[in-house]
Amino acid sequence: MSHTESNSCQRPLMRVCALVLGTSLLLGASGSQPPADDVETRARRNATQATRALVTSHRVMHGWLARRDAVSGLLPHRGVFQGSTPDPSWVVANTAADLYPFMVMAARLTDPAVYHGAMLDILRQETLLTTRVGRLSDDVKGGGQGFVRPTPDMDAIIFGSSEYMKDGLIPLTELFGDTPWYFRMRGIADDIIRHAPYATSRGRLPAQTTEINGNMLQVLSRLYFKTGEQAYLDQVLAIADFYFLDMLPTTGDLPADRWDVTTRTPLTTRFILSDHGNEIVGGLSEAFVLAMHARPDKAAQYRPAFIRMIDRLLAVGRTADGVWHHDIDIVTGQPLAKRHAHCWGYMFNGVYTAYMATGEPRFREAVARALATVTRTPTYLFDETPPVAWWSADSYSDAIESALVLMNRVPQPGLPDQIDAATTKMLDVVRPDGIVEDWHGDGNVIRTALMYVMWKTQGARLEPWDRRVHLGAVRDGETGPVTMMVTADTAWTGVLRLDHPRHRDHLHLPLNYPRLNEWPEWFTVEHDRRYEVRVDDAPPVTRLGAELVQGLPMTLQARQTMRIRVTDGGAPPYGR
Repeated sequence: MSHTESNSCQRPLMRVCALVLGTSLLLGASGSQPPADDVETRARRNATQATRALVTSHRVMHGWLARRDAVSGLLPHRGVFQGSTPDPSWVVANTAADLYPFMVMAARLTDPAVYHGAMLDILRQETLLTTRVGRLSDDVKGGGQGFVRPTPDMDAIIFGSSEYMKDGLIPLTELFGDTPWYFRMRGIADDIIRHAPYATSRGRLPAQTTEINGNMLQVLSRLYFKTGEQAYLDQVLAIADFYFLDMLPTTGDLPADRWDVTTRTPLTTRFILSDHGNEIVGGLSEAFVLAMHARPDKAAQYRPAFIRMIDRLLAVGRTADGVWHHDIDIVTGQPLAKRHAHCWGYMFNGVYTAYMATGEPRFREAVARALATVTRTPTYLFDETPPVAWWSADSYSDAIESALVLMNRVPQPGLPDQIDAATTKMLDVVRPDGIVEDWHGDGNVIRTALMYVMWKTQGARLEPWDRRVHLGAVRDGETGPVTMMVTADTAWTGVLRLDHPRHRDHLHLPLNYPRLNEWPEWFTVEHDRRYEVRVDDAPPVTRLGAELVQGLPMTLQARQTMRIRVTDGGAPPYGR
C-alpha cells in the first residue's frame, strides 16, 4: 500500500505546497524573474486555468443572485430550461441543495461582502419561510405565497431536507468548518431522526428508498465523527442493520431502489447506479467505516454482506469498459437503460472506501481500471458526438467531480489533460450574465469549477481575491519541492492561505475515504510541523504550518511574478 493510501493525510502524486512566509515578513517588490523551467510553466498555466474557473464561479453566483425573489428573498427553481415554463419556487431538494450552497462557497472565496450579506439573508429567509415540520423544510412558491403543497408530505419533506444536507450543507462544513450553515444542518439532522416515519425491527427509518437512506447514512456518519452524538450513531446503525442484515440477504446482495417495510419485499427490482439511487452504496461504505471505529461488533456483522454487495455490483453493474451502467435489475443483473452513469465516480467512491476498509485489492483495481477507461475514452467526461445525448451542466460537473475525487487517490497519467479539456468545455457554455442552462443545476458548475481551482492551486488561496492576481501550483514529484507562481496584473496586498487536513480538522474523520461532495485535499500542512520556504532566490526561511494556514502577508507590484518553493522540514522534535 502506498503512503497516499495508508496515511489519513494524503500525499497524492500531484499535490502542491503553497507559499510560506511568516506573518511578520512582507513579500516585497522584488523584480527578479526566475528561469522558465517546466515546473514554472505548468504552474503559470494552472494559475491561468484557476483564475478562469474562479471568475466563472463568481459570475454564475452573481447571475443567480440577481434573480432573488423580490418578496421572499429566496432563489428560483429555474428559468426557461429546455423550453420549460419558469418556476420561481424555492424547491428544497433542488434550489436549496444544488444551487444555493455553492453560491455561498463562491461568495466566501471571491466576494466576502456577499457572503456576509446576501447569503446570510437567504439563510435567514429560508429558515423563516420554509421550515414546516420542526426545522425540516418544504417547497415554497415565489412571491411569498406560501407552501407549494397544501398539506405536509413527510416523504417529500424528508427527501428535500436530506438532499439539502448531503449535497449542500455537509460540503460547506467540510470546506469551512463551523459556519451558520453547519448549525442549520444539525437542526435538520436532529428533526429527521425525530420524525423518521418507518418502523422496522431495527428501529425507525427515514425512508423506504435508497436515495434518502443513502443520504442520511452519509450525512450522519460524518456528523457522528464530528460530534460524537449518540443519536446519529443509533440512526446510522438502524439503517445499516436494515440493509446489511435484512434486505441484502434476500435480494441477491443488491439493494432494491424502493422497499416496503411492512411486507418486507421490494417495491421495484430496479437499482439505480446513477444519481437518485447510488447514494446507498456510498452511504453503506461510510456506515461500515463508522462501525469499524465506533462499533467493531457491528462491523464484524456487516463485513460479509458489505463485501458481497461490492463484488456483486462489480460483477453485474459495469459496462464492458469497466464503468457503471445507469441502472440494473437486481433479479436478473441485466442493465435496463442503454447508457452509462454520468456520475460514474460516485459508486466508485464506495468501492474505493471498501478497499481502504477491507484491504481487498480487487476493489482498488476496479477503480484504477475505470480511471484508465475514462482517460482512454474521453466521452465519459464529455461527449462531442452529435447529437449530444447526455450533456448538461449536471452531467459535465458530476463527471469531472468523479475524476477529480478518484484521481486524488489513484493518480492516472493522461487524466489531468482530459479533466482540463472537459472543464474548459463546461466553462465555455456559461453566458455573460452568469446563467448556464437556466436551472438549479447551474449551481453544480460552481461546485465543480471550485473543485478544479483547488486542484490547480493545490488548496491554496489568495485573500482578498482579485481576478487580476493569479495563483497556480505544481509539485515536483511526490516528495520533492513545491513551486507556486503568483502573478499580479495590478498592485496587490493580501495573504496567501494554505490548506490543512479538513477531513480531520473540520469533520474529525479518522480516515480520508473518498466521499460524495467532498473537497479533495491536495497539499495540506500540519499546524505544528516545520516547512522551509524560499521566495525567488532569497535564502530559505522556516515557518510552521499554523502560520501558513492563518495566512502569509504578500505584496506584489503590477506585472510582478513571484516564485515560491516549499520543502517539508521534517517531523518534530526540532530542539537540539
